[in-house]
Amino acid sequence: MDKNPILEFIERLPFFQEFSDEEKAKLVNTSGIFEKYKDGETIISEGDSGSALFVVLTGSIRITKSTLAPVRDGHISLQEPEEITIAELKAGSIFGEVSLISNRPRNTNALADSQQVVVMKITQEIIDKFNLVIQKKFQAQLILTLVQRLDDMNTKYIKLKSSLQKD
Repeated sequence: MDKNPILEFIERLPFFQEFSDEEKAKLVNTSGIFEKYKDGETIISEGDSGSALFVVLTGSIRITKSTLAPVRDGHISLQEPEEITIAELKAGSIFGEVSLISNRPRNTNALADSQQVVVMKITQEIIDKFNLVIQKKFQAQLILTLVQRLDDMNTKYIKLKSSLQKD
């Protein structure tokens, strides 16, 4: 019997390496977990509430952040916010983990950046339906993902600070 191509794909992702084949198959066979987007469509919007983590299966995603002009208290700005691209994610990337863990509003936008994007949307409700062993694996992998992101941000910050000090 041929193996599910999505299952084969997620088996190669570091996030799912701690999961057994049975656990991965259970996840992939969860109803309503897959979503499709076309180029330019919004997957998540900054400020929205959300408790889902996304795994990019095909295509690419552009992560953006809105920047507002500095405004004094009691004043408004007529200037449109600028969208700054802070990351470009390819197949295998994970995003949305901060809101999943913290239940805080989204702090970035995620936009489909290729003709077709397919993501696996894993909500807290989906995770809660699994047994405690699988839930613990999700928690451990989310922590590792956050630690890696923090390390990456620290490296970028140090490089930026170093280049500014040279100038």
